Amino acid sequence: MLFLILLCASTYVYSSTGDTTMETKHIGHIVLITSPFYGHMIPILDFAKRLSTHHHVTYIVSASKLDMLRRRGFIEENENENNNSIRSKLNVIGLFDGNTNDYEATNFEALNHIQQILDRMHKPLRKLLFPTHTRSSSSTSSPSVSFATGLIQHPIDLIISDLFILPPVWEGQQRNIMAYLFVPNNLLAYLGYMSASVAKIKSGELGLDFDRLLHKTISVAKGLICNSIRELDKQSLEDLRQQTVPGSNRPIFFVAPLMSDDLNQQQHIPNAGSITKWLDEQYEKANQKPSVIYVSFGSWAYLEPVQIKEIVRALKPYPFIWALKANLQTSISPSWIDKERHLLLEWAPQRLILSHPAIRLFISHGGWNSLLEGMSAGKPTLIWPLFGDQIINGERLDYELGMGRCLQNTALTNGHKHVSSDELGRYIKEIFDQETNYVRKAQKVKQMMMRARDNSSQVDIMKIIKIVDNQISVRMNHRSEL
Repeated sequence: MLFLILLCASTYVYSSTGDTTMETKHIGHIVLITSPFYGHMIPILDFAKRLSTHHHVTYIVSASKLDMLRRRGFIEENENENNNSIRSKLNVIGLFDGNTNDYEATNFEALNHIQQILDRMHKPLRKLLFPTHTRSSSSTSSPSVSFATGLIQHPIDLIISDLFILPPVWEGQQRNIMAYLFVPNNLLAYLGYMSASVAKIKSGELGLDFDRLLHKTISVAKGLICNSIRELDKQSLEDLRQQTVPGSNRPIFFVAPLMSDDLNQQQHIPNAGSITKWLDEQYEKANQKPSVIYVSFGSWAYLEPVQIKEIVRALKPYPFIWALKANLQTSISPSWIDKERHLLLEWAPQRLILSHPAIRLFISHGGWNSLLEGMSAGKPTLIWPLFGDQIINGERLDYELGMGRCLQNTALTNGHKHVSSDELGRYIKEIFDQETNYVRKAQKVKQMMMRARDNSSQVDIMKIIKIVDNQISVRMNHRSEL
């Protein structure tokens, strides 16, 4: 009986009362796989939640990240690795991959471990996705698994894998499972990286094994799913189609913004009430005008003590919230902080904060997911890029969208320049002196994001849903023929 239930799981739908009933609409199964980096985990989880309103979804991440995702309110207790119920449409599984939760950068050397972190995921991921033997009903009901927190219980109709995690695309293709790659960046950043990697490979540079594998994998993947909006990347898409780089001939779906604007989830966010209260107080003190600077350099940024001190000096005249790891906060003397106007947090609920009317300026490292959140909130932004796509992201917000400024020559590749308090203060003053213009352009970008969410991005998401629907129809027709 259990075997029949599992075999037919894709035919169940969910009634308004939560009961399963047999109807003409079939439920498929989409597996989403993420690397354990914050800017990848969160948008892919957001996408998993969006897809789970149509089909059953399994979200796979390093087990070391599960507690953090719960503490920060991104997954609830009923969305956990033990939830294998057919009625649940979002199942979270953690990989026992040997990765830990402490590599989110507390020092510059952390960047050198990215490939090792990814490599550790491959073996347990292969065991989870493609088991070599059929499980018995007893192992299904009470699994004892050494490589993951749970087992996949439904036939897989579609795999969507992080651009950093390539083996599932190859192995899925060998088993006739359709796979797409999720691009966590905008398309311009993707195009820039691909063009550079093609040039390096042609020149014979060594140490590009990942690039070569990525190029081959994209040729196998059915397409790309980009964490951006079509309106923002229209020119980049046209440029990509004209070039001979990986992905130029692949279908590309744009699905941003993926974050929900439903703030009813605040009860799941640590300290949400006290943070909101503090922001409310700042808003009232400023006669209901935005006054607070929100600062976050992401999970991988490492700032030397001398740089932290310069930042504090520049920010002291303003009320601010700074998301700064506890070990880095030790660089700040308590005498520098006015507890009524300055709030230091080890982690900050960024979406909650950016959505508050008290926020006047967002100072960010320029990670794409953070900038999407800032754009969706319509906040003027000062970008302090450190590495990777952050440089091009910052330049886009500065020169293309005009909703902020981008500091120059701050990338680690440029020698990890220290920014003085005077220089940072000049950037802040410039934005505030021309605040009306920056706010107007930020709000224009926000409207563009909201239109895409309800129109072009929604169309692309429904195309992905249709792909799964078609896969189910093929499978059901095949069964009926048998």
